[in-house]
This record gives sequence, C-alpha cells and structure tokens, in this order.
Amino acid sequence: MHRRTFVTRAVASAATVAFLASPASAFAAPDPEPVGGAGVRPSSAADRDLPGLQAARGVVDPADKITPAATKAFRAQGDTAFWLRFAGEPDLSAARGITSWSERGEYVYDTLVAAAEESQAQAIAALEESGTEYTSYWATNAILVEDGSLDQAVDLAADAQVLEVRPTTRHVLEEPETTDGAVPNAASDSTYGIEAIHADDMWGLGFTGEGVVVAGLDTGVSRSHPALAAQYRGVTSGGNYNWFDSVGSSTSPSDDNGHGTHTMGTMVGTDDGAMNIGVAPGAEWIAANGCAAGCADATLVASGQWLLAPTRLDGTAADPAKRPHVVNNSWGLDFSTDPFMEDVISAWEAAGMFSTWSNGNKGEYGCESSGSPGSRTLSYSVGAFTPSGAIASYSSRGPGQSGTVKPDIAAPGSSVRSAVLDGGFEQWSGTSMAAPHVAGAVALLWDAVPELVGDVTRTRAILDGSARDVRDTSCGGTTDDNNVWGEGKLDVLAAYQLATKLAFDAAPEPVISGAEAKVGVQLTATVPAWSPAATFTFQWRRDGAKILGATGSTYTPRGADGGARLSVTVLGSATGRTPTARTSAETAVIAPTAITASNPTISPAAKVGTTLYAKSGTWTSGTTFTYQWLADGTPISGATSFTFVPTSAHLGKQLTVTITGKRPGYVTEARTSPAVTVGYGTFSMDVPRISGMSAPGARVSAVAPPATPARTTTNYQWKIDGQNISGATGSGFTIPASYDGRKLTVTVTGKRPGITTKSVTSAHSTVDRAFSASPSPTISGTARVGGKLTAKVGTWRPAPSFTYQWFADSVPISGATSSTYSLKGAQLGKKVSVAVTAREFGYATAVRSGGPTSAVGRAATAIPADDGFLVGSGSVPAGTYVAAAGSRFCSWERYSKTALLGQDFGYGQRIATVKSTDYAFWSDSCGPWVKYYSGTMEPRMSTSNNGIYMLGDQLQRGTYVTTGPADKGGSCYYAIIGDEFTGRPGGANLLSSGTAPDPKTITLTSGAKGFETANCTWRRVG
Repeated sequence: MHRRTFVTRAVASAATVAFLASPASAFAAPDPEPVGGAGVRPSSAADRDLPGLQAARGVVDPADKITPAATKAFRAQGDTAFWLRFAGEPDLSAARGITSWSERGEYVYDTLVAAAEESQAQAIAALEESGTEYTSYWATNAILVEDGSLDQAVDLAADAQVLEVRPTTRHVLEEPETTDGAVPNAASDSTYGIEAIHADDMWGLGFTGEGVVVAGLDTGVSRSHPALAAQYRGVTSGGNYNWFDSVGSSTSPSDDNGHGTHTMGTMVGTDDGAMNIGVAPGAEWIAANGCAAGCADATLVASGQWLLAPTRLDGTAADPAKRPHVVNNSWGLDFSTDPFMEDVISAWEAAGMFSTWSNGNKGEYGCESSGSPGSRTLSYSVGAFTPSGAIASYSSRGPGQSGTVKPDIAAPGSSVRSAVLDGGFEQWSGTSMAAPHVAGAVALLWDAVPELVGDVTRTRAILDGSARDVRDTSCGGTTDDNNVWGEGKLDVLAAYQLATKLAFDAAPEPVISGAEAKVGVQLTATVPAWSPAATFTFQWRRDGAKILGATGSTYTPRGADGGARLSVTVLGSATGRTPTARTSAETAVIAPTAITASNPTISPAAKVGTTLYAKSGTWTSGTTFTYQWLADGTPISGATSFTFVPTSAHLGKQLTVTITGKRPGYVTEARTSPAVTVGYGTFSMDVPRISGMSAPGARVSAVAPPATPARTTTNYQWKIDGQNISGATGSGFTIPASYDGRKLTVTVTGKRPGITTKSVTSAHSTVDRAFSASPSPTISGTARVGGKLTAKVGTWRPAPSFTYQWFADSVPISGATSSTYSLKGAQLGKKVSVAVTAREFGYATAVRSGGPTSAVGRAATAIPADDGFLVGSGSVPAGTYVAAAGSRFCSWERYSKTALLGQDFGYGQRIATVKSTDYAFWSDSCGPWVKYYSGTMEPRMSTSNNGIYMLGDQLQRGTYVTTGPADKGGSCYYAIIGDEFTGRPGGANLLSSGTAPDPKTITLTSGAKGFETANCTWRRVG
C-alpha cells in the first residue's frame, strides 16, 4: 500500500542535527547544495523541450537534478530511499490578512495541499505504476521514495515539476549536561529564569498563558509528569489532535529521552513542590516527537506538517484550527545556514504560529558558530545566559545567514531546573533551555494582548524592542543588536508594557444597522470613533464563518444567509499601533424574502411527438426549479423534467406545466403556464427510393426512409406513369414486359396515432433493357469519425455513368453525393451505406446498394498525450481539438517561435484551437487530443462540474442556473467564450466570466461559441 500523507521542500544536507543542550565537540557541516529556481512555466517555445525541436539552452538534463550527495548515496548503497523535491512555492501572503484563527489555518492548509497535488501528480502516477513505496508531503512539497534506484530517480527527475533529488539523512542527538547543585541567585519560589525575564510579574497581573497552546517539536513529553499532566490539551479528550508519534503508534505522549519533557516543563510546567519551573503555567501543550529516533529528516518534517494541521491518531481528519500558537524547537545543525525546514517555518508563520529556535551550543568556537535553522534570517533564534547574567560560553555567536545578526534575543539557559523522566527535576544547560523561555514568554504576551495572536512579525518586533540591551560587539553589531546577545535579554513584562503602549486607546466594536434583517435588504457596518483614528478593512460573517467577497462596509444578505445570523469584523490600523480586530454583535436571524417570479411558457407549438420545453421566464437569479406537466389539470405521471413529449393519449387535451422555484433564503414560489391544446403531430420523413434495375421482368424493391416519430403502419403503392397499379401494394414489385419505356414510382404512406398521415413518392425510374453486368458496390476505408470511405462500383457492362448517395442508418446524408465521403461527427455510432445509381442511354436505370459498415467509431487521436509538437501538416495540423481530461488537471499552451500565444488549464473536457500560424503546441495531463467534429453528441441541457463545451453542438444555448460551488469550500467559476478556443492572454477570447459563490442564472446566447465551468454544474431552465 502506498502512503499518502504529503513533506518537505527543503530537505537537510548531510549535516549533524543536534539538540542544543550543552557544549560538545565541533562538527563542521558542509555548505548547503544549490537549491535552484522556481518551477514556473516557460514564456517562450525555446524553453520547452518539444519533439522535433532542437534542445534549447536552459533545458535541464534529468541526471543533473541528482545532487552529488544523492549520487554518492546511490553508488554506496544501490537501491536506497531518496527525496524528490518539487519546484514552485505557493504564495501564502494573503493568509496574514485573515483575522479568524481557523480560517487562516484552513487557507494555508488548502493552498499547500493544492500546490502539492498539482505538482506531484505525474510523479505519483509513475510511482503507483511501478509499485514503489513512497510518502507524499504537502507542507514542503516533496515525496520520500523508499528503496529506489538511481535509474528510477533519473526517470522521475525527467518530470519538469521535479526540482532535485536529495538523499535522506539521520542526525545525531547531543546529550545535555545535568547538574543537581544549588542554582545561584534562584528565587525562593521560582527558577531564576522565571524571575530574570519577569514572568512572575506577569502572573501578578493575571496573565499565565491561558487560552494559548504551545507545542514542542522534540523527543516527546512525559504525559504522566505531575508538573505537566494538567496542562496537556488532551487531558480529557485524548491523543487525537494533541499528540503525533512520528516513529511509532503510541496513543498518549511519551518521551524515551527526556529532552522534550525538560523543554516543555520550562514552557508550561507548574511547580516541583518547592519551585515554579514553567514560564506560562496557564497555557496548554501538545507535542510531536520528531527527534525521538535521532532527528531523522523525515520525522522532523512530518512533525512540522502535523503541527500545521493536527490529525487524529490514525492520521485522518486534519484540522488546521487545532494547530498550536507557539512551537519550540531546541535542535539544529552546527555551524550551518542550511535551509532545512525553511518552507515549513514559512508556512507556520503564514498560519500565525510563532516558532522559537535554539541558536546553537558552539560558542567556544567563536563567531559564526550559529546553527540552522536558528541561523536563518526567517527563524527567531535564542542565545543563552547564566544565572549571574553573563552570556554562556557555549552560546553560539553570529552572524548567521547573509550576515544576519544572530541570535535574535538571549534568555536564561544555564542550570535551568525543569521536569525530567520518572517525575523528577534536574538542572540542564544549553540554548535548548533558553528557547523555551521565549516560547513561554510569547504565550504570556498573547494571553495579555490578544490583538497580537498570530501576528508573528509584530510580536518579534515587540520582543526585540523591549529586550534589555547588553553591549558585546566582539562578533560584530551594536549595543542594541549584536552577534552575542542579539537584541539583548528577554523581558516579557517590558514587552507587555511596550505592547500596551502600541495598543489603541479606544477600539469599540462595529455596529450593524439596516431596515430589517432580511435577504435582499442592505446592511451597513458603522464603526464608532477609535482613538487614535484608524483605517478599517471589513469582513462580513455568516454564523461566524467568513463570507467570501463580503469585504465592504455594506452588505446585502443573499439567499445563503437565510436562517443565519450575520456579523462583521473590522481590522483597524494606525501608524505606531497594533492592528486590532473587533467583531460586532450578531444580527437577528436573516429572514427569507419573496422570489421574483413569472409564469412559464411552453414552446414550440404543442403537437404529439414534438419535444416541448418549459421556459421559466424571469425569476430571481439562481432560482432552481422542479417541474410537473399536467393534461386537463391532472398531473402526468413521470412528467417532471424541463422537457416533455406528448403522446397520442394527450391529443386534444389542455397541456400546462407548473414550475416550483426554490432558492436558499427565499420563499418558495410555484407558477403555472397558460394552457395549450395538443394537436396532431407531423412526420419528418424523406422520400423513398427504388432499389434494383427497372427492366421488364426484373424485381425491384421500395426502400422506405425512417420517420420521426416512427411509423406504426407503413403502406406501399406502386405507380406507372403516375397511375396506381392495381394490387401492387407490397414493398417489392416485378415489372411486367408491357411497361417497357414507361416511368415507375412508388408511394410510401406512414401512419401513427396522433400524427397526421403522410405520403411521400419516389423519383421515377424509366423501364428499359437490363445491364448485362451490374454488381453491387463495396465500401473501403475506416469507419471512424474523420475517416474517409470510398465506394467501389466494380465492372458494369456496358459501362454507365454513376451517381452516389451515402446514408447513415438508412437516412440520406445531405450533400454526400460523391464516390468518397469523409465521416462527420453526426455519423458517430451509426452504420453507413451507399446507393449507386447507374445510367446509360437505352438501358434501365439501376440502383445498387453497398454496405452497411460497422458502427462508426470515434475519431482517432490527432495529438498524443502530454508532450510538445510542432504545428504543421507533418505534425499537428491547424484545427480545433478536444481532450477528455476527466479528473486530471489538464494544461495546454500555444507558442510562436519566441512567445507564448495562449494557454488554458482545468479539469474535465478541454478544447484547444491551434492556428496555422502557431509554431508549437504543448499539453500536460490532458490525455490524447482528437480533432473536433460537430454532431458527435446530442446537445446537452446540463454540464458536469468541470469542463468546456461547444455551444449549439455539445451544449444547448439558453438560460442556465447553478446552485453554486460543488465543493462548498471552493468557488464556482464560469466563462462564456466568444470566438475560437485559443486561450488568448487576458481572456481576450471571452465574452464574460465570473464566479458564483451563490446560486446564479446566466443566458448563453447565439453570439457565444463556448462555455466553461469549474466546480459547479449548470442546468437549462429556459
């Protein structure tokens, strides 16, 4: 079975990852390997490797994507595990503007998962086909392949989405230094660290971290430790969403090492009977044990991913709303600026999660001893000081990545007393012990100043601005910010005081007003004066959930709001103040409103056998309908669709249709059409033809054409010179010798109850002497749409002239009167035959039939799947093509020699028009393309969730309605296409396009050529 959990874009280089708990021997990590550029689509054909085109500069050989370290691992081990890293990194910047904690997390999660699914699809398909075990990650867009070969890695690297192949690594755990002696300068009731950062002063103000969830990405946590048991978020609910075991399947937090228990104790521990050990004892904790088995890269990134969207113990039902607010990381790479975990950290921050990092324990080696991820600009790293207030000798110094000052801040790290295994307490030293002090301080600060929750950038600035400066420029920097102390000593009380100064003096909640709480009646959000004055952004909410697109100061409730309560959140901003969100009181329940409605009509004229349509008329946009047809006021059983075909039983009756309109938030309305009388129907029936040779003594037969509707009775009457031949009323007739030189015809009469009787007469055939040889024709060619058929007449004596008529299921094909015929879409599934008429002066006209063929098949593949091709008669001819992409994400592009001419992408059926002036055409995940032929399907009156349709041929024109997004978490997109399906930039080929978050009605007029839908179905109503 293949595991599908989705990880890492930036996988660690072969370096030592260690817990930063005490000094140890030096280990110089190699410089990180080049990361490479983002995986964007090329802007010209020269950048695309197209068959028949010479490889252009910049085309990457798949073998070049195998990093030197991976090549070495393959050579040493043969088949081995390796990472596939994928190009492209989704933009998560919009998450920072989302004020709801749950919605912000959901946005980040959805965006990352979608990006991973799109870029990894081709590689996963290849892995599935080969039966290779793999694990797919979304947090950093990578796949861990188990036991793969170098050849397999090169094959996978041929995927344009693959950025590089890296080896897996396993890291070393450094044991902490422990001491049990007295702690100098310790307070009598709290550790010296708590007092040094003034956490106890925050407690005195009533702030203990309540409402904040902290997490440890470490070796785990001892669930039973008395100083930690009560703060575990799963104390009553259990391990679901609260514990991630990356190396086993334990259902409750555990720790075989003790490191994670010690760091968690510093963050949230209560007392040990004599001394308080935790900075934020009122906060709750959850944990992931990514370092339980030597800090393997896979377990670290899997843990980081789980923290973004915690799951149940079995890995299901991810819920980003349950992510922690703060994550402590007391581990790292010595002497390194490797980008390991970089995009996980970015995703944490985008989701509003504050992460703290130990800066390293290599201070004895002097400057530039910081270790990643702490040394990275993105990370907030922590140095350590001692109980005496001096910097710890082991505390690593900066600068870090690109000369960045590191650490960012310093906290107590030496002789820190905290929880250990078996319910005990010990004093440990290291920057591992310093970082949890900062994590706990953030929990206190976010408890005290809720406006800061999720605002990582501003929180960092407040911690930096309130830190107590310590001058030490021995490794560069200034008194305010240097590479020994960073911004200085952590002071959470000063941070709170600074945050308070930055808060608005007055920030009242907005007020909603309006004539009434009703669908269709506008509501207005008014914000009382803030001090100082602020600028506002608005977000309207339905029962607490964000309403997409509702970001103005006014909002008119829609159908989906009926029965719900609305509120509005404002985010106020002012220079020098912390952005603050305030939410109004909820409205009363939004009441429904009346639907705008009109009486339906029936068209065309009501006749037996004619398809009738119930035209809805003008209703509130987005109204959906149910139908009931009635005859003389009595409902017709089963007649509940948009169309109805009267039978002879309805002849002369008064026909009506009642449509019932519904839309969320509106009062249901029913309207009935004016009555129409059902009249006699009419046959649609072509003329018959005489088959055989009209010679004295010959036997001829009448070929009766099909009729619509089908005849129930068919009568024949043969005629000579226009006069009925007595008794000649069968389908066949033997010509008497006396008819020589006369004109023979046959009349076919069709009858059906409720349908007006219709008679049609064949063309005449002159009776004359017979040909001595008159073979039946044969048909050669392929019976496939787009294929060419040829009628071969054989040898006649004497040689006559011929005329031809091709038939599909015995119905003449209009205009098909030559010896060859190219099959059109209308013939799909039908059997094709040909009638050859031979004429020669002095001889009887002879008609011979050939065929029929087998049922005409679908068109052959015109453009192979997933590749690029030159445009021209020798490769891809100009024309319009169709691909049935189905559930695959299909994308295609048209190129000139120097530029991108057009592109499109999406799910479901796709249509592309290639111009004769194009240079190349490329597609991916679309499957094979066939040339478009009209008539291959009966025009539909409804769409699938996704796809593009040719109007008038694949989809009827008319008025259509959608109920809104099929995936309620997404958005319904639609576009009306006005000319060819060329994918012109900027939507230049579109008449209109838009989104439909709610039910919507549109009209597809004669001026439109195509229609596209994404994540919504449409049904014709008029």
